[in-house]
Amino acid sequence: MTEKKKEKVKCVCHAHGSLRAICFHSEVKGPLITLSDGGHRVTRDGSSFCHGVTFSGRQVKIQEKVRLRVEHCVRRWHGALRVGFTHVLPHQTTLPSLAIPDLTHSPLFAAVVVPEGICRPGSEIQFWLKKNGCLRIRTSDGRTHTEQTSLNTNWPVWAMVDVYGQTTSVMMLGSKKRCCIFTRRSCPALTHIQHTEDKEMKRKKEQMSTLEQRNPYLVNTDHETPDCEECVVCYSDVANIRLSCGHKCVCTPCSMRVYMTFGTCPLCRCPMRSFKPYE
Repeated sequence: MTEKKKEKVKCVCHAHGSLRAICFHSEVKGPLITLSDGGHRVTRDGSSFCHGVTFSGRQVKIQEKVRLRVEHCVRRWHGALRVGFTHVLPHQTTLPSLAIPDLTHSPLFAAVVVPEGICRPGSEIQFWLKKNGCLRIRTSDGRTHTEQTSLNTNWPVWAMVDVYGQTTSVMMLGSKKRCCIFTRRSCPALTHIQHTEDKEMKRKKEQMSTLEQRNPYLVNTDHETPDCEECVVCYSDVANIRLSCGHKCVCTPCSMRVYMTFGTCPLCRCPMRSFKPYE
């Protein structure tokens, strides 16, 4: 009875203004990484100190603090956890063995090294991208570290975690974002993740239905607005990104340029609220 009551207090799925539940990406992860606890825990095989790059399962907001807890460490390696953010969709990322420097050589990726001294089992860490483009980490004992990045805060970002070196297991505790008068939180209760995802899917279907009623020419159909085979911006790469309006008409690099420069679909001029790989 006590456990159920405690879980009910923690659940924020139905709270007004709550953030979507967040976990690790279920498909894009290093070859030595395994997921458990509903995608909230990642564990790297201790046979190597690398090949542990992972991403968040959804986009994160600017100043949304991603919260982690170090679960397990080994002494046989040097170095520890690395955390950061990227503009590149996880599905479009070719995973290297290391986040630093293999990914961070690109201006679309940014990561920082978490000192070994604070990466101990039970240690909690939160990291976020500030409005000025700085990446900040804060430990449970109040220590902070801030590093300037080249990331554009007007572009979508995904959290990036490299389970590196001594760190072999990390738990995602959720996230939070401070607003003017209250703090928005994602639900940490694993039993409510599926409910949250179902609710989000229903909301998107309702939005698409409303869009069809207002203007049927803005949504993708076989007869009126067919998918483009090649990007309508560069005319060289394959169009592999679906925009929020429904059009699949741009490649990954061009989607970022269009989002930053114009913010609207090249075909119908609808606002680009989001874009994701076409499945």
